[in-house]
Amino acid sequence: DLEERVAELEATTARKGNRKVSLTVSGWVNELVYYWDDGVESNVYQGTSGYASTRFRFDGKAKINADWLAGYLIEIEAVTAQVSGNTAVNDDASAMNIRHSYWYLQSKTLGKLSVGQQSHATDDIVLYSLAGLGPMTGPNHNVAPGAGIGMRNGVNTTAITVASVWEFIDSDRANLVRYDSPALAGFTLSTSWGEDDMWDVALRYAGEFNGIKIAGGIGYHEERDATGDAGPNIGFQRLAANCDSGVACQADFDDIRGSISVMHTPSGLFMDFAAVQRSYDSATGVLAGGVTSKEDMFFWAAKAGIQQKWTALGKTTIFGEYGEVDGALTGRAIDVDGAGAGGAVRIFSDEGTTYGFGVVQAIDAAAMELYLGYRHFEVDVGVAAGRVPLGDLDTVYAGGRISF
Repeated sequence: DLEERVAELEATTARKGNRKVSLTVSGWVNELVYYWDDGVESNVYQGTSGYASTRFRFDGKAKINADWLAGYLIEIEAVTAQVSGNTAVNDDASAMNIRHSYWYLQSKTLGKLSVGQQSHATDDIVLYSLAGLGPMTGPNHNVAPGAGIGMRNGVNTTAITVASVWEFIDSDRANLVRYDSPALAGFTLSTSWGEDDMWDVALRYAGEFNGIKIAGGIGYHEERDATGDAGPNIGFQRLAANCDSGVACQADFDDIRGSISVMHTPSGLFMDFAAVQRSYDSATGVLAGGVTSKEDMFFWAAKAGIQQKWTALGKTTIFGEYGEVDGALTGRAIDVDGAGAGGAVRIFSDEGTTYGFGVVQAIDAAAMELYLGYRHFEVDVGVAAGRVPLGDLDTVYAGGRISF
């Protein structure tokens, strides 16, 4: 009977291909409901969080000797309806994406070398949060609920969205060769190169002194894909002036980005700060008023709050957030009237402001977090004829993440 039961279990469970390399299946589901109001229309949508989308991963490792090991990671994203891709007329944006697929060799003394589809060295370097707020809210509001909904000019919906104003400030993933150093006094150094024309370097730190935890990092990222290349990172690169007709081409850029998170552990008080300075090269000339076809973009964001275990369920986190971005649209030609008659006009200045607050309740027994929050977006845009009267966007979101 025991042999039959073992055979039955082996037939109904995930198995490894060999006994030398381990296999671990993990991930999480992060789904939410959100209400949005653009001043003219409002609605309620349901979908997958863009800050930390639903995913599952297969990872494993094999020990070579006392110093070296080899491993792999395959991670797949499962999006039912991407809440940052919803529009006022479309609440569906499903997808299955390969986030990671790489192997690595790692030494305790020399560090880790990995090859394949993976994160840039600077990926997530703007997302540090010792309170663990990344899956619920982050400074990268291009993936916020409602980020794809067009801002209103009167009753008309324009081509200006939260996602276009709050550019992609993270590094995402690509086909790369990456190196990560061993930790030394709390510091780690990482660098990556790939797809012929992109590379970056990052320095991270984590430590604790007298009840104060500190975690953060700073990095330099450079993209040199020639204009006209519709590469995988087109979503967060500025369209060149000769691409305003809709041709998918991208502008070369480099940026300095980073973040820091500080927490006083006895009180649970914390603060997060992130900033990005992005510069575009390959400019295509100077327009009227001295505006070039691609202006630099500067972004900063801050969060602060308190985290305490007030209930037996787990820790409760209460936070407020504020952020600003400048120059993300300047130099581009965009439809700002929404009527379709005027066509695209050149943007001479743009500023975005966001603020909000929320609460997160951990449920330790279920490896789960429930969250509820409010967020407000406003955009100020100027063209040759003057300021464009854009309406604001308000969102209320509620959801949960459960890990496995």
